[in-house]
Amino acid sequence: MNILASKMRIALIHDLFVSGASRCAQDLRRELGRKHEVCYIPRSELDVGSVERVLGALEDFKPRIVNCHSFFSHLPYDFLSTVANLYPTCFTLHDPRPIGTMGTPCWDCRENSTCRNCPLLASQWRRMLRNPYYNERKYKRRTHEKCPSSLRVLCPSQWLIDRLAEHELRRFSLHHIPHGIDIDHFRRRANSRDRFGLPAESPVILFVSSYESRRAINSRKGLPDLAEAFERYVLPKCPNATLAVAGDAFAPNHARVKPLGIVSYEHLPELYSAGDVYVTPTLADNLPYTVLEAMAVESPVVASKVGGIPEQVVDGETGILIPPSNPLAIGNAILEILLDPARARMMGLNGRRRVEKMFSLHQFIGSYEQIFHEMALTFS
Repeated sequence: MNILASKMRIALIHDLFVSGASRCAQDLRRELGRKHEVCYIPRSELDVGSVERVLGALEDFKPRIVNCHSFFSHLPYDFLSTVANLYPTCFTLHDPRPIGTMGTPCWDCRENSTCRNCPLLASQWRRMLRNPYYNERKYKRRTHEKCPSSLRVLCPSQWLIDRLAEHELRRFSLHHIPHGIDIDHFRRRANSRDRFGLPAESPVILFVSSYESRRAINSRKGLPDLAEAFERYVLPKCPNATLAVAGDAFAPNHARVKPLGIVSYEHLPELYSAGDVYVTPTLADNLPYTVLEAMAVESPVVASKVGGIPEQVVDGETGILIPPSNPLAIGNAILEILLDPARARMMGLNGRRRVEKMFSLHQFIGSYEQIFHEMALTFS
């Protein structure tokens, strides 16, 4: 019997927060739901943060597989061990919160084993107060210890797998499943600038993010660095260039900066097609969807060499990788692309081919489905 042909009952536990992780969870919910019975939890605001209501929903649904999908924004973290001891469970991670926090220093910190010497805390505060990061890390480590060895951990990037393998999560089976996008939806669209009020002939630099807002006090996505690069290094050589900022980001107050606000999923291909270069100068990241979307519409990418981004962007072939927190490098990379249209076009075509080969939605869903079926067979 072909195991991929059998139908499963899958519970997908995430949260209601809008993010790349939510995008990933919703893609799974929609696509797996075409063949399997999928229950997405929380079903409403009433379920958020309520362990009892979530466990009740699971008991009613009787899932064959449970996917805890970056659930820890609202539910307590030790919910992971609770559910993993009740059902065959896999745990999808999009950031280093299981071994740290969302703070930028945690992404590559080598103090994550205990957080005892957390660099976020000044030494005098460590002497005066109990280290809150140490206590939080101990709580998470104990949660991991209570999880059965059958727990599977799924990560979009090899970078994140390597980070987790340095700590106690290495005792679980770690799986690399890159994000996938709808390559039929994300195609280059002609004449898309009118929709966004962008100049038809002038160079357009595009930045898209939902994290440079009031929620992101650490400006993790690097918009301040891009703003400095644009004003100090790009405009002197390309005075008619426009920086278009989309999402709920605080757009820099400059005459050549165009704030676009939040753009719906339906119009994202047109948005990316409107730019001559897509820039993500993020300080820390995993495998951002925006990079894949820009590459899919044949846009060259300038991106920080952090996290899993080098797994997406091939330096010199699909875009240019730069060091984080370096406005000069950002500006030079943007100019390198804007001043060489033929090379920019080749990078865009290479990016599209790379997405088709490695980051399609079909591959992404198939990989999840394969692991779910393996888990179902193991626990049958």
